[in-house]
Amino acid sequence: MLLLPLSLPAVAAETPPQESGPLLNAGFLDGHPDMMYRQWGVNALHRGEVDTAMENFRLAARYADKPAQGYLAEMYWFGVERPADRVMAFAWMDVAAERGYPLFVELRDQYWAALPLEQQQAARAKAQQLAAEYGDAVSKPRIAAVLERGLRAMTGSRTGSMSNNVDIVYNDGGMQRTIKADRLYDKKYWDPDLYQKWQDETWMKIRRGTVEVGKPAMSIPEATDKP
Repeated sequence: MLLLPLSLPAVAAETPPQESGPLLNAGFLDGHPDMMYRQWGVNALHRGEVDTAMENFRLAARYADKPAQGYLAEMYWFGVERPADRVMAFAWMDVAAERGYPLFVELRDQYWAALPLEQQQAARAKAQQLAAEYGDAVSKPRIAAVLERGLRAMTGSRTGSMSNNVDIVYNDGGMQRTIKADRLYDKKYWDPDLYQKWQDETWMKIRRGTVEVGKPAMSIPEATDKP
């Protein structure tokens, strides 16, 4: 079973992408592709659409989304509807752990300890390769540009797209919270530095024993055999 929760900070938890019109019109998801693609990945995983889930997690990962990177690592580690690839699993978890979030650091170290010596060099090389495309040095500027563009678009249509007063519902490690429509312009959701701080305040607190673990629709084998 996956160790990461299937209810991470996200929008419209069980709403497929094609039915997300009101929230998309509100402008929030358009301005937060990390949250949007990650949730679409979670929704696809619940439906048993593994390839779609992984593609959406990769898209979220391009926007500095550490939970999405962690999901990819877990799916490779356990071999969700495909052979397990523990070299790739370590590489993704290494990228996910670069900010020092305890949950991802713990899983990364667990993966590393389970890798045979002959696979460790390849795992390090793969981690460096992924970091070049998905690490914070390159992915943070991507999400920063989108956040700033999204804020400009929202403030330019205050009386239009936001007039429907749509609230944003998300989960922090299993705890449901709501961003009220009248607070969608709060700088912490749009300023890149404050947005990062907001995420850090959540994920620095989450450890393996504090998350609610969701169970996807497909069967996921337990990692009982040593690699």
